[in-house]
Amino acid sequence: MQNLSDTERKILSLLQENARQSLTEIAQKIGTSRTNVKTKIDRLYDAGIIKRFTVDLEDADVRNTGTLKSFFHVHLTEPACETLFDHVKKWEEVKGCWTVSSPTTDMIVMVEAISQEALESARFRISKLPYVDSMHTTFVLREWQHKL
Repeated sequence: MQNLSDTERKILSLLQENARQSLTEIAQKIGTSRTNVKTKIDRLYDAGIIKRFTVDLEDADVRNTGTLKSFFHVHLTEPACETLFDHVKKWEEVKGCWTVSSPTTDMIVMVEAISQEALESARFRISKLPYVDSMHTTFVLREWQHKL
């Protein structure tokens, strides 16, 4: 670690053990004031030494409570992208729609859902629309970057 005081090293060690302990508890353990601990933590954060405050979860079922994302590549029987968009735009799980230029895809629909069953339900509802010829699904395995 870069040019850290003994106090800063102790604070970092204590935070790694238990990031939920109060500033007062940390101050008592290292023999300094609460204000000094707060100042040091703010400095470490501002310097980029502390990157973020987070929660690590042990249980895989709890850890994977995020949403599942997929892209539905829809091929239409006729030029009906606007009709498809009008049909799905108010669905909570639909996060984006794009008309694309592809020999096998007319529109891509991005869907986020809380479960595999919810994704399948959205896919099924789209596939049953009368102007949908075919569709295939691309599941997002890992998101590297997503800017809004």
